[in-house]
Amino acid sequence: MDKNINKNLENQELEIFEDVTFEKKENIKTVFLEDNISNQKLTPLMQQYFKIRETYTDQLLLFQVGDFYELFFDDAKKASSCLGIALTKRGTFNGKPIPLCGVPVHTLDHHLAKLVKAGFKVAVCNQLHEAVPGKFVDRGVTQVFTPGTIVDSKLLDEKSASYLFSFFPMENSMGLLFGELLTAQLFATVLPAGNNKLLESEIIRFFPDEILMPNNKLGKSFQSIFKSMGYFTSLELLDLENIEIIKSLDNWVSGQFDKNVINNLNNNKSILYALYNFYNYVNKNQVGAIEQFKALNFYEPDDFLILDPSCQKNLELLKNNQDGGRKNTLFSIMDKASTSMGSRMVKKWISRPLVKKEAIEQRLDAVQGMLKDVTLAQKVKELLVQIGDVERIVGRIALRRATLADYISLSQALEIVPDLKEVLVGCENILLLKAIISYLGEFDKIYDLLISAINMDQSKDWIIKTGFDQKLDNLRELVFDSNNKILQLEEKEKRETGIQSLKIGYNRVSGYYIEITKTNLHLVPAHYTRESTLSNRERYTCRELRDMQDGIVRAKSQITQVENDLFEKIKNEVRVYISDLRKLASALANLDALLSFSNLAYDYGYVRPVFCDDGNILIESSRHPVVEISENINFIPNDIILNNEQSLLIITGPNMGGKSTFLRQTALICIMAQCGSFVPAKSANLSILDRVFTRIGSGDNLAGGKSTFLVEMEETALICKQATKNSLVILDEVGRGTSTYDGFALAKAVVEYIHTKIGAKCLFATHYHELNSLNEFFPAIASYHAASKKNKDGIIFLYKIIKGIADGSFGLEVAKLADLPVELINRADVILRELHNGKAFGGGAKGVISLRNSSLDGNISGDNCFNNKEVYDLEKKITDLNIKLESSDKVIEVLKDIDFDDLSPKKAFDLLWDIKNMLSKNSFLD
Repeated sequence: MDKNINKNLENQELEIFEDVTFEKKENIKTVFLEDNISNQKLTPLMQQYFKIRETYTDQLLLFQVGDFYELFFDDAKKASSCLGIALTKRGTFNGKPIPLCGVPVHTLDHHLAKLVKAGFKVAVCNQLHEAVPGKFVDRGVTQVFTPGTIVDSKLLDEKSASYLFSFFPMENSMGLLFGELLTAQLFATVLPAGNNKLLESEIIRFFPDEILMPNNKLGKSFQSIFKSMGYFTSLELLDLENIEIIKSLDNWVSGQFDKNVINNLNNNKSILYALYNFYNYVNKNQVGAIEQFKALNFYEPDDFLILDPSCQKNLELLKNNQDGGRKNTLFSIMDKASTSMGSRMVKKWISRPLVKKEAIEQRLDAVQGMLKDVTLAQKVKELLVQIGDVERIVGRIALRRATLADYISLSQALEIVPDLKEVLVGCENILLLKAIISYLGEFDKIYDLLISAINMDQSKDWIIKTGFDQKLDNLRELVFDSNNKILQLEEKEKRETGIQSLKIGYNRVSGYYIEITKTNLHLVPAHYTRESTLSNRERYTCRELRDMQDGIVRAKSQITQVENDLFEKIKNEVRVYISDLRKLASALANLDALLSFSNLAYDYGYVRPVFCDDGNILIESSRHPVVEISENINFIPNDIILNNEQSLLIITGPNMGGKSTFLRQTALICIMAQCGSFVPAKSANLSILDRVFTRIGSGDNLAGGKSTFLVEMEETALICKQATKNSLVILDEVGRGTSTYDGFALAKAVVEYIHTKIGAKCLFATHYHELNSLNEFFPAIASYHAASKKNKDGIIFLYKIIKGIADGSFGLEVAKLADLPVELINRADVILRELHNGKAFGGGAKGVISLRNSSLDGNISGDNCFNNKEVYDLEKKITDLNIKLESSDKVIEVLKDIDFDDLSPKKAFDLLWDIKNMLSKNSFLD
């Protein structure tokens, strides 16, 4: 048979099951209702599967069958595609084969990680006891995994926090609640309804793994928006009309939080309902986790430096624009932490830079303290590198998900804490380090318990250390003695039977046995009972061996029970200190993040920024923190001066001359400083910013039906609406996505608006050299350019941004560097000269009337200014006229002779009348 035909037949077979879904019974779409099941000849296993499946309708159900987890129907198709495993079939349903795939039990973590990362919810259904021949195995779902409720370390990104975002939109407001299960932290804020741009900015502060929305019309309206942003979404039904449910939720809130939190919740219903939804979803998917949330942190968006999605993307703060990874991001440079929790703290600080000067200075003081004492910093690092991920270990202990390895890691961390405190004892004069020292606390009691009780050698088979419990020691001695007795029995049987090759062995299936080779079968005594026959030997047992085995099995069972009871008791004793252990984890993470900043400053020669209240941004010899390291080049530093004398810089110059790098490094240095980090410069005098805006590069949004230019205008509009005098605005090539005239007009208007209406500090890179004339009328607008020089071989980029106007953009020189065909370059050179001579468009190109003297308010600046909107309108008409008459050489020549600096209102009107008479026979004015 043709392979393609066979493949098509297989696909048709699978398509049969595309309509097989699992819904709750009240949903009319349910396929596996009890009536349907009763009509089928199903095995007990499949009947059990259907019963469990009815409860877990929107998860992939991994159903344990012996040493495998199996998936059926549509689950099997989805999982096989995601995991790249074979799809087969077993049995039938409604006369059709049932799709099946499976994975070995011991590979669960590996496959779970893939499924959850792909956005699936997964329910793991385990066998609840050992299989007993002839008896049916009980099964039940023991864990549910969703992207936002995972606590297992193997499934989490060690350098990223894992947040579940509960979003609740209402008519007038939007409630935002971010929760992290392992740290039991909750953050909440409320936004005005409809402010979706600010909503996006808040979401990327946390980068949630899952977004939870109410299962109603308003909630669903946001689902496609969040999905288009790349987030995994879930819907949770909250019945606000059900008085009993709401009363139950209110009781939980009042018992869990203090009065201030409760008052805030009652005043912000959208947050309260977001919390309700969060409660229901977490309680359903991660049993016991919800009780760990004891506090709720309310914040306002402007409590931190606001960095919108465009800014984060353009500056590549946390993800690069190549593959979404960390390489060549600001985070990749700033993260020099020794622990995973320290890395996550660095990431949080980059996502949420501070805006309060006191808090920033406290971080800078701590960084400086460790930077000054290199020996201290080195000792702290040597100790921290020995500490595991205490933050997540403590979280798993609180959630009763911790493993033996977690408790061993915790004991090792607690052993190091006293040494860490001793090293830091001289830093108590530094406020932030003093607070960290106080959180290191006293943990001798927990440490002594763990070190005396837990067996630290994981190669051993037991959990509890010998000597901790007398009863356990006695049972182990009994098993040990039994093993000796087994050896003694073997020697006895050899003597009595005369079979010197006789051996007593053990396996998990049949237990202890006496093994005899076939050459000695004639010597087997009558009281031996045959157990099994192999190719060249047989296995037997006897009453004495059975009695020994029964005793050993009972003793081992008792050992297991006693060990489990003791381990559970130890766990409960440790959980008493969860609050203090969480503070310890937070202190260690903060210390590691501060040390990371200190190492960063030491390694790359960073300087402490100085914050002033004068609104200035003055940076001497600034460098791009990522480029100077990743590019492995001798980076050329540049000064940045933004003050009252020059608050907006028009930056021109050749492509590849360093303009975009200069823009980005300015923004990055300001952000780094407000994170509490030293910065790559010789000196930095900064003012605290409320927002950083960037409009850099081009990019369309085809999925959203938006062109490059529309995206550009939307981003520019956001800046014009939300920027303040305390913002930093970075704009690169505004207006390049449309025609020359429209682009220039928009660029000029944007510059004027930012300068006169907003007053923000702004860097504006452009190829519209005519914008440089603005500094004639707005003294605080300064002209800078990327320096370069030409020689016989072409252009040399100097990568210096210096004051003054560029001679040109050197586009042809850059094209040569790109190795465009010589013939093409020569032709472009001819066209360029024609443009300069006004010939390329029939002489019309040189006839454009400049708008350089017009201002945003319709006024003309200069000695002969017209404070007259009528004259402004006149000039606009003349401009429109020139655009239409580009091919009219006669009109162009007339216009060339006009001295606009000496153009009075009357002369302007006379000029317009003359032009109209000249063209009265043409249709241009129609």
